[in-house]
Amino acid sequence: MKTKIIMLVFAAFLAVPLLLNAQSPLDKVFSKYADQDRFTTVNISKEMFTNIMAMAGNQNDSASREMKGIVDKLTGLRVITYNIDTTDYTKAVSIYNEWAGLFPASTYKELMAVTEGRDNYKFMTKQDGDKISEMVMLMKGKKEILVLSLTGVIDMSNISKISKNFGIHGMEGIQHMHQHHQGPPPSNQPPAKK
Repeated sequence: MKTKIIMLVFAAFLAVPLLLNAQSPLDKVFSKYADQDRFTTVNISKEMFTNIMAMAGNQNDSASREMKGIVDKLTGLRVITYNIDTTDYTKAVSIYNEWAGLFPASTYKELMAVTEGRDNYKFMTKQDGDKISEMVMLMKGKKEILVLSLTGVIDMSNISKISKNFGIHGMEGIQHMHQHHQGPPPSNQPPAKK
């Protein structure tokens, strides 16, 4: 019996480092490119989302309460951007292919792809059970390549609201998903009379 307990304790000590070292696909990219020229990284924690909402002011109106409810379910936002060197498109293609390869179809379900001029957007989600735990936007444009990862318990109907309320570079691309997925936002004007 003591031998079994010792073996279980030993196995637990071996498992802890493996669990701690489990990385999201973007962790490696962040550590690889964070200090290099032409790359910008943004990492927003759950605590920062909470602080942003606290600074927003009046928490008593319904829109603020609704936004707080949405933000409370988020665990983080990560964005990495590469500003394309126009003299080295080969590097840009290589970086895009590397980043696109981070999100295998076996784990990430593609929701849609949008092409607008020279900008291409790909929207993907990762699910845990019946809940979306991560929403990824991969963008390739004329001037930059960008990956945005939003984690938490994500309700796709709230993505547009999150994007509008946090003026973070890259999140404006989420509007493309809203426009193509649900059509244009509703107008406040009454229907025309016939």
